[in-house]
Amino acid sequence: MGWVMRNIQLSAVLVLALPLLGGAKGDGCAANSKSPAPDVNGWWDVTYDDTIGVEVKIGGAVYTRELGAQGGVIDITHEGRPFRFNLDCSRPEVLCPSEAWPASVLAEQRDAGFEHRMYVTLPTQRCTGALERPAAGTCGAGTNNPDCQDVCTGDVVTENRETFGVIGESGETFRLYLGAGIATNGFNCAVLGWSVADASLRTEGSADAGDWSAVAMDAGLVTIGYAGGCLWAGDPNMDGQLEALVASASVKFTTGFTADRR
Repeated sequence: MGWVMRNIQLSAVLVLALPLLGGAKGDGCAANSKSPAPDVNGWWDVTYDDTIGVEVKIGGAVYTRELGAQGGVIDITHEGRPFRFNLDCSRPEVLCPSEAWPASVLAEQRDAGFEHRMYVTLPTQRCTGALERPAAGTCGAGTNNPDCQDVCTGDVVTENRETFGVIGESGETFRLYLGAGIATNGFNCAVLGWSVADASLRTEGSADAGDWSAVAMDAGLVTIGYAGGCLWAGDPNMDGQLEALVASASVKFTTGFTADRR
């Protein structure tokens, strides 16, 4: 029964990540592969680039900026209207790439016969309230909940949780799924389900010799996605009520990394 439930959970994770699986470094299709994979078990030390790439989409317009590793504030003028996005990594509702994939991580392969499955305990986000169907007219195309997912009625908190990843069929890459797929009520914020960490694996030995082991991660990239309106709310009409300033916006953080196995 535990094996069945785990496979149901893995299938759900892969469905959430389908928009990015085309060309994915980690090859999500390898989750159920029974072929050999390099050993990744143990602690890894991660080194990040000193910048965060930011991409903001509002309607059909795309704006790109670059911030320091701790985030910050960026200002955008869209169709003559100024918008300020506070992307400070110290804010509890903002999970930056270097927090979602920390400086030291423990990787485990513990499913017998499925060596391509990888588990890492990472900071992830959870809804503290109930998940409810969105009200009519508040979701769909042009909103920050285009797929009409259930919305969180409480706060979204960050806590450590086991996260699932996949080593590619060739054993040369991996993909770790960072997003929980939680929708937002417009004021809470949750990492979108397609948020991932990708990297190439540098290995030694071989499957035939039984000593195939990963020793480093190269060309890594952490991608964190948010619906724009959930993070940056204000009171544009001064009526005393918080309102999402850019309901149809989306924001993507990217940070490069490498990692060495201890």
